[in-house]
Amino acid sequence: MRKTLLALSLVSGALAVSAAAGALSAAGNPGASDEAAPQFSGVWVRTGEPMFEPIEGAKEGKPIARLQVDSKDADEIMAGNWENPILQPWSKEVLHKNAESEINLKHVFQADDVCWPVIPPAILNMREAVQFLQTKDRITILYQRDHQVRHIYLNQKHSAKAAPSWYGESVGHFEGDTLVVDTTHFKTHAMSLVDPFGTPHTDKMHLVERYRVVNDPKGKGLEVTIRVEDPGTFTMPWAGKLTYRPNRAQNIEEVICSENNIGFDGKPFGPLPQENNPQF
Repeated sequence: MRKTLLALSLVSGALAVSAAAGALSAAGNPGASDEAAPQFSGVWVRTGEPMFEPIEGAKEGKPIARLQVDSKDADEIMAGNWENPILQPWSKEVLHKNAESEINLKHVFQADDVCWPVIPPAILNMREAVQFLQTKDRITILYQRDHQVRHIYLNQKHSAKAAPSWYGESVGHFEGDTLVVDTTHFKTHAMSLVDPFGTPHTDKMHLVERYRVVNDPKGKGLEVTIRVEDPGTFTMPWAGKLTYRPNRAQNIEEVICSENNIGFDGKPFGPLPQENNPQF
């Protein structure tokens, strides 16, 4: 795998979207007008460890936590705690196997390792620049990592028969200073994983994200809380949070990355992505 970074300035007239951390369900749709919706400009970047933090006082389950491994290579070992009670037996087995591989320094490949799309909510943990483009009926999220793009359609209902896709179908609305994003219809795939520990999901996954701008002891931030439901994978809904901060460089760099199946050891680890039915 090879990634080439080319500096490329973008016009930063984009409007960053606010978001919020109140209740963790997507109930209600006030249909806020374009004028009433919060408007925030700038480019953000994920801070802290690339995993979800638990929400104090939340009634839902807690996100998978990272195992503390006694090893000189501990910083490189992304092993998740498979004893988390949110896991169904089959997904617990997947996490256990992944953790053992990581502890034995056999890296468990994630989508971003081989330039494949990173699904929500895992994409929230990509530690590169993120920009929000806001218009009256849509919010487009630009992720610097591998040119990934998400579309959030405002004040609309989910399609009756949406085709499953990597990023799913996202609809959103504003609740005061909060952007609430409801996503369903996720594509299932071996590389379609929920977190950095290789937690899988089924086509039943339902994700709710809430974004809002905050000012805390560390300064200005974009706080994101998530709620994940997937009865096929988890025994209960679980919730987590993370924070973006203003990016030092207020622009997005171009990241050239080609989907591939070559591991860091130079050997193929799976089938090469193919398009059997050309789109044009």
